[in-house]
Amino acid sequence: MKKSSLLLLILLSALGGFSQDGKTKADRSNSWALEPMNLHWLDRIDNSEKYFEWSDEIWYHTSVLPMIPHHTWKYKGGSEPVFFKPSPLQLTNRTTVTPPKYAFRLYPLFDMEAGIDIDSSGTRPLYTLGLGAAAEFKSKRWYLSAKLLPYTTDAPYVADSIQRNHGMDAGTTRPIIDQLYQRSEFTALFRPNRFFTLMGGYGKHFFGEGYRSLLLSDNASAYPYARMETSFGSIKYVNQYNIWNDNSVDPANKSQDRMKFSAMHCISWDVVRWFNISIFESVVWQYQDSLVNRGFDLHYLNPVIFYRPVEYGQGSADNVILGANTSFKMHRGHVLYAQFVLYEFLLSELRARSRWWGNKYGLQLGYKTNALLDSQLYVQAEFNVVRPFTFSHKTSTLSYGHLNASVTHPLGANFWEVLNIVSFQRKGDREKKLRFTNKLTWASFGVDSNATSFGQDIFKPYSFRPDDFNQKIMQGLRYNVMNEHFIVEYPIVKGIGLYANLTYNYRMAWTKYATAHEHYLLLGIRTRLWNKYTDY
Repeated sequence: MKKSSLLLLILLSALGGFSQDGKTKADRSNSWALEPMNLHWLDRIDNSEKYFEWSDEIWYHTSVLPMIPHHTWKYKGGSEPVFFKPSPLQLTNRTTVTPPKYAFRLYPLFDMEAGIDIDSSGTRPLYTLGLGAAAEFKSKRWYLSAKLLPYTTDAPYVADSIQRNHGMDAGTTRPIIDQLYQRSEFTALFRPNRFFTLMGGYGKHFFGEGYRSLLLSDNASAYPYARMETSFGSIKYVNQYNIWNDNSVDPANKSQDRMKFSAMHCISWDVVRWFNISIFESVVWQYQDSLVNRGFDLHYLNPVIFYRPVEYGQGSADNVILGANTSFKMHRGHVLYAQFVLYEFLLSELRARSRWWGNKYGLQLGYKTNALLDSQLYVQAEFNVVRPFTFSHKTSTLSYGHLNASVTHPLGANFWEVLNIVSFQRKGDREKKLRFTNKLTWASFGVDSNATSFGQDIFKPYSFRPDDFNQKIMQGLRYNVMNEHFIVEYPIVKGIGLYANLTYNYRMAWTKYATAHEHYLLLGIRTRLWNKYTDY
């Protein structure tokens, strides 16, 4: 089945459930707030007031990303934002505060960086050269965007046992030719009324309040998807269907890729304005198994079912994952959050403390604030831990990953990590202010050998495990990694997310056999669009 036909089928089935538009006053005012917010981690810090805010009039579901507001953002001056932020590097039909019937803009995308890499073997130059374009269209009920950024790079890529990906740059696909890569995104969004939002295209998503996510993150390459968000009162319900690929047979040969599908749903409930609980479920199945070409399994298209009973009812061995997310906004500008992912477990083995390999789960705990030093200082601290073999399966086509990358944490499984982010920007006109950001991550993980899986590489079958019991976190050859990033950014054209940046990165990695130190110094200009996770 062709990808386009599959997406059309999903979109049409979702449209069938829409109610008619009541054309209320709330509908008309909310219809302008359609543009999905940027997933880039620094952009989320810049706009942190929108993720920390809670109101007596509006329900915020800040763990469902990209966030699509159901209202028009109000700023401290009380005025509404312009339809598209004006800038000298865009073409648009109108940039007034009063919304026109439609608007269109076209603007360039940049990813240009140069610097040096210093390690024990010497010094070598680094570069990334990318230039692309973006187009956006906005009307009362529609938002359409297309972004394409080809680039070439000779920057280093830190590989562990999960991402020895044979010439694939982090967060994107294999090269088009030689060292030429591309990042792209397409979004089509339609909101018929204030209850339903239909979204489809080619892109990435994120569930959670943290810097990392153990449910679904933007770590892997972009993929085709269809998504429906249903909002009523204090509840948001999300259904999403994705097309992923497995390229573990021969990463360099696209014809050897094997298609797989995933379906997921998440219900986010604001119990009170400042306390949220979200329940998440996902299932992965392969396009072709040993007996038949399954294609897209229509049983999983039902938006209000649990996947595990469907899997059992069909006698299949699909990969079902459960999760939960919660956040507690203690005070305006202070958030405690947690996330839990569960693949499978036996309570008897937990009580016996046998460290059974099949007890597979992960945990995230974190705190973040933007209320220090008169809202000039942003601070975030986070802890992540995932047991061995979580997200893996009996074949790589059933693993919780896409194109040789985990769709959750970059390290996959069999690790713990502590990270800290501190970001400062002087109060005042933020359109013209420098931002200083320090990000420190500390991780320990156990890597796999060629013949044995110790549970870190989620694409390696779990049948390659050394034993059924005494499976411990960080087993295998233990790596310890400290990764320090210090970033200075200056907005060139904030309306299109264009920034000048100076980055210093220090990475120290050590095992019981050796220690390695690397220093990177980079200067460039970049459009904030996509995250590229090499901070481990």
